[in-house]
Amino acid sequence: MSRITPEELRRRRVEFMEDAGRAFDRMLGADGQNGLVTFEQREDRACEVGDGLTRRLLEAHLAADDDAAGRGGEVACPLCGRAVHCDAPAGTAKMQKRKLLTRRGEVQYERAARRCPRCRRVFFPRG
Repeated sequence: MSRITPEELRRRRVEFMEDAGRAFDRMLGADGQNGLVTFEQREDRACEVGDGLTRRLLEAHLAADDDAAGRGGEVACPLCGRAVHCDAPAGTAKMQKRKLLTRRGEVQYERAARRCPRCRRVFFPRG
């Protein structure tokens, strides 16, 4: 079962396209240059707006992951390797905010934690 409905996917696409339009405007502006003169200025701005869009796509992709909410059934504990089950009914696992530093900057996402009863270690499956 997907975490994102087709309607939600369409809404997110529209929002992303609006962000992409703003990124385009930040780069080119009304005059086609947006006050950027040197190549270094142009490259810095292009990298900045491109990285922002990349982070947004990564966050959207992570949010769409079915296993994020703990619906993946059984996973192996990364410490002892034993099977750990998700006791919460589908869609009711407590989500925890996570941050990840990527090559393009920090992204935020949510994951359902699992706790190994043998090791008593809390971990987050799939990332």
